[in-house]
Amino acid sequence: MTTDIQKFFKIGLGLSMLTLANGVQADEVFDDLNQHEIVAKMGAGWNLGNTLEANSNGSPSETVWGNPETTPQLIRLIKQSGFNTIRIPVSYLNKIGGAPNYKIDENWLKRVKEVVDYAIAEDMFVITNIHGDGYKSVTGAWLLCDSQNQNEICAKYKAVWEQIANVFKDYDEHLIFESMNEEFDGTYEWQNQGQTYPNPTYYNNLNKYNQIFVETVRQTSLNNAKRWLLIPGWNTDVDLTSEEKGFVIPNDTYLDRSVNGKRLMISVHYYNPWDLCGDETDENVTRWGEEEWKKNPNKCTTYGEGSNRETTMSGQFSKLKNRFVSKGYPVVMGEYGIVDKSAYDPENTKTAAYWVGSFCTYAREAEVVPVLWDNGHLSTAKGFATIDRRNNRVARTYIVEAINDAFGKEIEIDTTAPNYESENIKSYVVDITIKGMKNGLVFKSQYTGWDWIEQKIGQDGNYTIDLSPKGVKEGFTNLGTFDYTDSVFTVKVNKITVNGYEFTSKIFTPELQSLLWKNGLPNLWSNQFGEYDSDDKKAFLKIDAGSITLNIRNSEEQTYDIPVDMNTVALVPTDGGLEVRNAEGMALQVYTIKGNLIASKTIKSDNEMLTLEPNIYALVIDGRAYKVVVK
Repeated sequence: MTTDIQKFFKIGLGLSMLTLANGVQADEVFDDLNQHEIVAKMGAGWNLGNTLEANSNGSPSETVWGNPETTPQLIRLIKQSGFNTIRIPVSYLNKIGGAPNYKIDENWLKRVKEVVDYAIAEDMFVITNIHGDGYKSVTGAWLLCDSQNQNEICAKYKAVWEQIANVFKDYDEHLIFESMNEEFDGTYEWQNQGQTYPNPTYYNNLNKYNQIFVETVRQTSLNNAKRWLLIPGWNTDVDLTSEEKGFVIPNDTYLDRSVNGKRLMISVHYYNPWDLCGDETDENVTRWGEEEWKKNPNKCTTYGEGSNRETTMSGQFSKLKNRFVSKGYPVVMGEYGIVDKSAYDPENTKTAAYWVGSFCTYAREAEVVPVLWDNGHLSTAKGFATIDRRNNRVARTYIVEAINDAFGKEIEIDTTAPNYESENIKSYVVDITIKGMKNGLVFKSQYTGWDWIEQKIGQDGNYTIDLSPKGVKEGFTNLGTFDYTDSVFTVKVNKITVNGYEFTSKIFTPELQSLLWKNGLPNLWSNQFGEYDSDDKKAFLKIDAGSITLNIRNSEEQTYDIPVDMNTVALVPTDGGLEVRNAEGMALQVYTIKGNLIASKTIKSDNEMLTLEPNIYALVIDGRAYKVVVK
């Protein structure tokens, strides 16, 4: 049996035996890892983004931005996907009480601890911070370095970190505190022409926060006196942190004397070039790398050839290594990532895998810990997600594969092919009844891509409104919104019909008063997530944080757990079997889960069909193992 297949069975058995405790107590033994040891053990990381830092009008809420409640099963999936570190951003905002105690809401802090415990139970390293409290765009933000009220801010900041640190002071070396996130005055250098940037006074305030953080955490004693602490510079920008722009590393006066060496880390983020990595709406910028620039410069960044070079990326890591790593300060790239633009360009998946793989390779060479940003949004505006949290599966397998390849890790990635197929929207008809209207209204729907289709209604009555898209659309972001000027009238949604499938279920609010409502049907921000059956049960509308899609159920139950090779090979479930794509000329072996070889052949075409009975198999294609479950 090959080494690869032996690893496959070893990993499979290991995963089946994992367990998770409901309550976690930190180890009494604190392993005092030095700079090189902690970086090696942290490996690659993943962000639980848009979750515990999510808020509505300054009130933190775990699910308010569309992500589901965090579960132990999700964290276990993250661990099994090859990540050794998880960053848990947290906003506190109005969960903090008034002066002078600034007491944090007990239930909120309890939930933060609970999610941290999920990750500790999986033997993961955990980074947790104060995240959204320093964003000027967030209602209730208070950690503002350009505010005139610095004495009160510092007192509040100290009190908050003292409470957080005391909750976790007996946790072992797996827990790392990060003082804050992307703290700056909200302006950029191009907005400050002719002035010193960053503003020295504001940067000094940021440095002061970091100093308060270190002193406060250390003086809560126990393991906090020696654990690693993570320190950001101005907006976690690589240049504005590593160059002589004002960043000051805090004095670690209260570090436990038994510790040999430094125990401060530096936090930076990386999304360059932004028009590729972060701007999901830019349909033209989908590729990256020097070779792509030579072949397709019109598909590469508009920031110039330099931003498209691998040497530009590697140069940033060299800068971090020279300024910090070489002097005993590990660096954590607390956020990096690239949005999914495969809808604009199918080749974008290769670019994304190459960008991520290059990034992690350079990070590993420079002894920098890369922590992937995941905001839970799949293939939508700001779609940084790699994990499908609602279905607890890896969605962008090519990203996870690229990360693990860069770290030399062999893992098993299971992605379950759902028992349904999504269907593009061709027709959409709404049946409504309106009573008591005086001034008329506009009823409109919004499709993926932000296209609105609308119809004006002038008087009471029953209406059958055709809001079918002008072109084929993947899904909706809003099934129906009423715009009006009347104060009171009633609207009853009787039925909607999507591609001929009728829906009269409780997906709709049966009767609406304009005094109270504008949205007559679900939208992405209504928190009405879930699956809603058509009347004949043959189709369902799936509403999640990314889109509202029409899905048609398959007639037969057949599920596969399959990984997809990031480079060429793809395993695709089909009716009655499995299709192996892009593997012509490669050797194929099929093993039972017990390791018995049951088939061996050379793949003859780029679309080879396999028929497999219900069971668990290991497919080895060109020396690489894949797990396939046929049910």
